Amino acid sequence: MTAFNVAGLLREPAGATRAVRLRDHYVTLGPDVELAGPIDLDLQLLRTNRGILARGNARAPLRRICSRCTDPIVDEVSVPIAEEYVPSVDLDSGAPLSFADEDDGALRINAQHEIELNGVLHDELALTEPMHPLCRTDCPGLCPECGERLDPGHRVHAEPESDPRLAPLASLLRGDDAE
Repeated sequence: MTAFNVAGLLREPAGATRAVRLRDHYVTLGPDVELAGPIDLDLQLLRTNRGILARGNARAPLRRICSRCTDPIVDEVSVPIAEEYVPSVDLDSGAPLSFADEDDGALRINAQHEIELNGVLHDELALTEPMHPLCRTDCPGLCPECGERLDPGHRVHAEPESDPRLAPLASLLRGDDAE
């Protein structure tokens, strides 16, 4: 889990900041975001009148599968982070805080006065998944006949035998008039 204690920053006036740097941090974000290495994270935590604003950048290598040839690839991505966290308990008494605007989109600082970034990292990195990931732009893909990779040395297959039941349709395509 990637969490930072912000109790000290919550005691400071609005405008106070803290810089957070995380290098070579290994984390599991879920089955749909597979990391191929550690995450590097640079954050600026800013005390606001409501809570904490976390802004910065996360860099991580993601493991993906080429949509044409099914080879595994590693894609280096960099995503911006900008999330607001509001306290869920009072800093001094520990009493739960209630908010009039529960659905304001802000994340909550937990009862231990920590901001948790795993959910934010998961969401931001999952959004970098391309529609069709490719190992390279000119990836030839796989042969529809044998399933092998279509490299320059790939052998050409013989013309597939046609089904005799489809011969009347084939004659229509060729333009043969049997009438």
